[in-house]
Amino acid sequence: MPQTVKVPYIGVEYGKANPTVLKRWLTESTSREFRDKQYPWVKFRANQSRTKASLFLVLHENGKSHWKKQGSWPALCLKTFFNGLPQLLAKRVIGEISNSAELVTIEDLLLWYLNHVSGNKTLSQSWRANCASMIRSQLLLRVGSHKITEFDFICIDSALVKGMLNEEYAPHYIRLCVNVLKRAFSAACDLRLLASNPLAGYRVQFSLKFGPVAETALTEADLAELFGALQGASRPVNMLFLLMLMFGTRINETRLCRWEHFAGEFWLIPASNTKTRQSHRLPLTPAAKSLLLNYRQWQLKHVGKRTHLFCGDSEVVSIRTAQYWSQQIRFKDFTSHALRKLCRTIIADMGVDTMVGERILNHALPVLLRTYVHSTLDKGVMAALEAYHLHLVKRGFVGAR
Repeated sequence: MPQTVKVPYIGVEYGKANPTVLKRWLTESTSREFRDKQYPWVKFRANQSRTKASLFLVLHENGKSHWKKQGSWPALCLKTFFNGLPQLLAKRVIGEISNSAELVTIEDLLLWYLNHVSGNKTLSQSWRANCASMIRSQLLLRVGSHKITEFDFICIDSALVKGMLNEEYAPHYIRLCVNVLKRAFSAACDLRLLASNPLAGYRVQFSLKFGPVAETALTEADLAELFGALQGASRPVNMLFLLMLMFGTRINETRLCRWEHFAGEFWLIPASNTKTRQSHRLPLTPAAKSLLLNYRQWQLKHVGKRTHLFCGDSEVVSIRTAQYWSQQIRFKDFTSHALRKLCRTIIADMGVDTMVGERILNHALPVLLRTYVHSTLDKGVMAALEAYHLHLVKRGFVGAR
């Protein structure tokens, strides 16, 4: 059996790059780096716990050393890698693989994409956080060691989709993970970091069958039970979901509202809090003003003076806590977003103009309609909300508690 030979280089050990020798190096040696003289372009670096080693391809070009990670051992098959090494080096010589922004493995791609979206303020913070979580907890572990040039539909099906199915992850969550990987490939191709997209045309439905969507809608017939559930909830929970029902706002833009946003006759939602990244202004009806006044008096008495309407352990309640609050009013299977849909449905059934309804819910509109909406429909929005809130009162809405 080949023996590992130590050399006087500090932190470097030379030997035969095979599983037996590498395992001994990780468990018995203290050197951080391992090399095989037969492959001068390849270097192994042990992680801090010495349970695995990253394999790098190192080439010297234009006076600089370029280190590109190819995978992690023992997850990476050494025999497969070394057999394909001549082809990989040949592609570099003819320029098929770039030097500066080289993406060799899926791990390279995902880490690049994570950095690409992390500072993009046009994407919501919650989406970026979820994207980072799926990359770190699922994608890097399951497909990170695959080479991009060898990645195809079969790879994503076997390594990602079926692997997650075997561990009983929900199909919806699997689809979200697949979509993140697809977006990473698309972004790299758009920026010319990849010559082609191996997942172009792939749909997760090739491997997953999604059942019919569960009925989670609220209807006007549910208003009596909904108002009863709201009355039985704690005061902040009651207020949060009443505002969502009254104005059709999203849970995130509602939980982030501050008292200063309720200025005069309007509720002003800044662009940073909206999904469309456009500021939104909603007129306050008499019912809404009464509700806000009563809640502020309650907050001053029981919580103290606060800048936000909804406070958690920190200055503002977290999105997870706000979503958890919906359990206090869930008399049937529905999500908090169903309140927004119910608002839109009732407004439509009352005969409110479609454009007015879209304006109330702050849906994204075509550019040519935005000027028309802002200049012409504000009065229509006020009239529609007054009629809608009066309708809620007739159906049992009680603003103050």
